[in-house]
Amino acid sequence: MTRVVIIGAGHNGLVSAAYLARAGLDVTVLEARDTLGGACVTEEIMPGFRASTCAFVLGLVRPEIISDLRLRAHGLELYSSPDALAFTTEESGRHFFMWKEPDRTIREIRKRFGERDADAFVEFGVHMQRLGAVLRPMMLQPPPRLSTFVREFEQRGSMDLFGRFITGSVTDLLDHYFESDLLKGFLAFSGVVSVHGAPSTPGTAYVLAHHSVGEFEGHFGKWGFARGGVGALTAAIADAARSSGAVLRTSARVDHVTIRGGRARGVVLESGEEIPADVVLSNADPKRSLLKLVDRAHLPDETVRGIEEYDVRGSQCRVLVAVDRLPEYVGLPGGPGPQHNGHAFLGPRLDRYEQAFERARKGLLPTDPVVELTIDSVRDPALVPAGRHMIVTGVQQLPFELSGRTWDDARQDLTDLVLKRLFDHAPNLEGAVLGTHTITPLDLEREYGLTGGNIYHGAMTLDQLLTGRPAHGLGDYRTPIEGLYLCGSGTHPGGGVMGASGYNAAMAVLTAQGMPTPRPWGQEHAARLLRRRGLEDALHAAYASPRIRKAMNTAARQPWLRGLTKLATRRPGGRR
Repeated sequence: MTRVVIIGAGHNGLVSAAYLARAGLDVTVLEARDTLGGACVTEEIMPGFRASTCAFVLGLVRPEIISDLRLRAHGLELYSSPDALAFTTEESGRHFFMWKEPDRTIREIRKRFGERDADAFVEFGVHMQRLGAVLRPMMLQPPPRLSTFVREFEQRGSMDLFGRFITGSVTDLLDHYFESDLLKGFLAFSGVVSVHGAPSTPGTAYVLAHHSVGEFEGHFGKWGFARGGVGALTAAIADAARSSGAVLRTSARVDHVTIRGGRARGVVLESGEEIPADVVLSNADPKRSLLKLVDRAHLPDETVRGIEEYDVRGSQCRVLVAVDRLPEYVGLPGGPGPQHNGHAFLGPRLDRYEQAFERARKGLLPTDPVVELTIDSVRDPALVPAGRHMIVTGVQQLPFELSGRTWDDARQDLTDLVLKRLFDHAPNLEGAVLGTHTITPLDLEREYGLTGGNIYHGAMTLDQLLTGRPAHGLGDYRTPIEGLYLCGSGTHPGGGVMGASGYNAAMAVLTAQGMPTPRPWGQEHAARLLRRRGLEDALHAAYASPRIRKAMNTAARQPWLRGLTKLATRRPGGRR
């Protein structure tokens, strides 16, 4: 029986383990921390307070993986916000909601920002769906060449979308559609995740576009949560892997990969224990995998150079705040409301992102950061003591290296900065804080193993996508060392809690072993999937007609046509 060792029990490593164990291979997963899940984990950060400490929203997880591994039978319960998917507000009290029902969102945008932005929101959604129709078939397949990728847009008559969503900047992308600064600021946030740049930086549009492949409960444009926090997802995957015979070990930090005769032969732990294997997969990021766990003497010079140049700049932080009351945002009534249920954004403005990047380039903290947050305890009260809440906040565009000091020195300043932003928007929280827990970019590297504090394992820019992720010559999950594979988010299709990289790496191993895969996998099949046309293509073609576009814009905001809207946002094969 083929022996497989997987380094790292993040969600991708666990996905690889579950598929390979199910195929009958002898699988052992080694996790350095004392808990499974990597950065997709629920942790008790103070007595009685549990929270999703790194990832916290689920909308990119591939439904095929949920189905294949029967994750619901292994305890996974996914759910969405009961009303608002997102809430965006400014210190002045100006705000808007993105609701579960698209027609309600469109009416809200029309009321607050005008007819033009309401129609533009429909157009933006149609174009994002069109983009998803191109990107989605590539998710659970080996990456296509860039030439193939570009040709697909050409053949679909969508080169305008290629320039706008793939090579363009977030600023230019959003300026094309919208007028409202608050709406643009809200949408811009997903375009600056794990990127050393600002919305005006060319190539950032793809980071936003990456989310076009997302879905929840079979529908585009939605996201949700896991009961018990995101760690419930990795717990279910781990349970699926164990049920197929995989061995999962924690507190087992790998020191290096054993290589003899140009082939991976296993790993050696920091304890000195040697674990033999025929195949080794690394769920660590590419820099850690190939520059720390492998002696560079075993790698070609061009591989070493490519990984050294691989861009992992683009750090973030988490500041978790335990409170004894819910925030009462300026301009909104007190008490529980939809503003507490979804993904919230405080003060998102394009100029704030630009200023944050300029300061990050100088190794400085932002002065006025955009803050994202969720309050899982509103929807999942078992996570915290009765009458208490945990606000999980995040700030992007932070430098990994600070000028003149370390992140340990700056921890309290960072905490105070985020608290001030909370108090600016919800003054009632002053005096309500019971405790805080701050995860700096350095903590993300030191505690969670994310080089440079980059949660995507590397920037999602065009030069680091497809067969160029993580570097040219390494785009097929295999490394130049026979039997050594990469399975983390530093491989195609990239970052976010998707599971696709882990799936594809497992398929690469099974294919190399001459074993069957759960569904056809390979370049030839990937090409066939790309050639398929579906509802998204039909919608895009129809929307090109001014008369039909006007009718669709009107229909999209009608609650009595909600069933038709649900059909229009339905993903092929999506769960009802």
